[in-house]
Amino acid sequence: MKLAYTIGTPDTNGKMLAYCGKSEDVLASLREIGYQGLELFVRDPMSMDTQVFSRLVERYGFEVPAIGTGPVVSEDKLTFTAETESVRNMAIERTKSIIDFAALFQAQVNIGKLRGNIQVANASQSREWMRNAFATVCDYAGKKGIKVTFEPQNRFVINNLNTTQQAVAWIRELQIPNLYMMLDVFHMNIEDKSIIASIIEAKDYNIHLHFADNNRGVPGAGHINFPEIIRVLKALNYNHYISIEIDQIPDSYHAAKESLEYLNHIIKED
Repeated sequence: MKLAYTIGTPDTNGKMLAYCGKSEDVLASLREIGYQGLELFVRDPMSMDTQVFSRLVERYGFEVPAIGTGPVVSEDKLTFTAETESVRNMAIERTKSIIDFAALFQAQVNIGKLRGNIQVANASQSREWMRNAFATVCDYAGKKGIKVTFEPQNRFVINNLNTTQQAVAWIRELQIPNLYMMLDVFHMNIEDKSIIASIIEAKDYNIHLHFADNNRGVPGAGHINFPEIIRVLKALNYNHYISIEIDQIPDSYHAAKESLEYLNHIIKED
C-alpha cells in the first residue's frame, strides 16, 4: 500500500481538507516529506491549464491515484439530485470534464457529496436521477478506461449511502463494471458497527481509502485503531493507495509530515 495526500488544484478556491496553495510549492513540500501520490480535489478543469499542471505532477514524480469532486459541490453547488434539471445536467457535464482530466493520469474519479441528497418529498425520483447520473458518467468514464468510485459518507453531510453495507448493496444493484467504492475511516467510525468488519465485507469493491482520525486530525491523534486497520489491509493484500484527508492543523506541511511519519512507522512495524 502507498500513501497519498490530498491537494487543491489551481481552479479551487474554498477551504478544504487538503494542502492548498501555489501548486509547485505544494508539490515540492510533499515530495520533500516523502509522499508517493496525490489525490487532486478539483472544481472545474476547464478553468485551469491542465497540461501545465500534469507536466508539473510528472516533473515531481508523483502518481495520481484519485480525483476528488468535493469542490464541485462546495463552490458551485452542483449535484446529481438537484431540484433543477439544468443544475443536474451541469453536474453531469462537469463530471465528464473531470473524467477527461483524470484520463491524463489514469486516475479514478470519486463521487462523494456530488451525488446529492435524496429529496424526502420526492425520494423515488431523486434516486432515479442519481441512478441515471451514475450510469451516464460511468459509461463515459468506461470508454476512457477510467474507474469511478463513490464514497459512503456520514449522515451529517449527506442523507444516503452512509454505511459501507448500503454502499455494497448499491454497487450490486447497479451492476456497472467500472463502478467501485472508496472507503473513509472517519465516516466509517460514525456509521459502521465495525470498521474492520466493513473493510473485509467491501474488499472486492473498495479500491481506495481515506484516512483521518475520529477528530479529523492526523492519524494517531484520536481513538481509531490504525495499527489494526493496517494489519487487516495487509492480510487482505490491499495494494491500492491510502489518501490522508484531514484538518490542516497546525498547517498543511506539519499535518502531512506527521501523518506520513506515523503511518510509515506502523506499516513497517507490523
